[in-house]
Amino acid sequence: MLLTQSDKVHFKLGSLKLEPDYSGALYAPDHKTLIVADLHFEKASTLSDKTGAFFPPFDTQDTLLRLDDAIDRYRPDRVIFLGDTWHNEFGHSRMQDDDRQRMQSIITRSELLFISGNHDEIAPVHGGPNMISEIELDGVALRHEPHNDIDKFQICGHFHPVARLLQKGRMIRRRCFLVSERQCVLPAMGALSGGLNCLDPVYDRFVGSTGRRAIVLGNHRLFQIGMKSLRLD
Repeated sequence: MLLTQSDKVHFKLGSLKLEPDYSGALYAPDHKTLIVADLHFEKASTLSDKTGAFFPPFDTQDTLLRLDDAIDRYRPDRVIFLGDTWHNEFGHSRMQDDDRQRMQSIITRSELLFISGNHDEIAPVHGGPNMISEIELDGVALRHEPHNDIDKFQICGHFHPVARLLQKGRMIRRRCFLVSERQCVLPAMGALSGGLNCLDPVYDRFVGSTGRRAIVLGNHRLFQIGMKSLRLD
């Protein structure tokens, strides 16, 4: 089923109301909270330093613009980052001046809360923000990596879910929210982030089968897809 920008998608985990957005953000309206995951700021500069190859240094700018647009549209009181905000512990210090100014603008408009991920958990040593391990909203745990328990209510990132499907005779692969009755895995918002197919069996450890579906990101719209319509890589 095609869902345009004006046709808001809603679902609940327990009593927590949630609205996925085509940017990859997730909005909790009762808490006026925007949730984002896996921005991987400065991944390009990290790869350039590591490999010696040139990667265009615009991934942080592109990701910040996407985040800024979502904040403009939802005007949240708080933004929660679900880990891997920077690609490594030196990313915060490598941000370009224009990107620092964009980040500063975001800071002045909303309260920011950072959950630690496997890439950025020691960022404070190098000038990054203080981080926590998880937070709870209405009985739903928000963390970077999930607990392996399909009975837990949880929202996480880390796996960068993507959906692969046949559309108009061609196979496409797009970022998606993977949602079930008790869990939601957010897509990576980072411009250079890859993804793990949401049919991969690794998700079975912590995403229940009841109500499982993919909410696929399109251009300013979302597509809600049943799992039987998806394809393995």
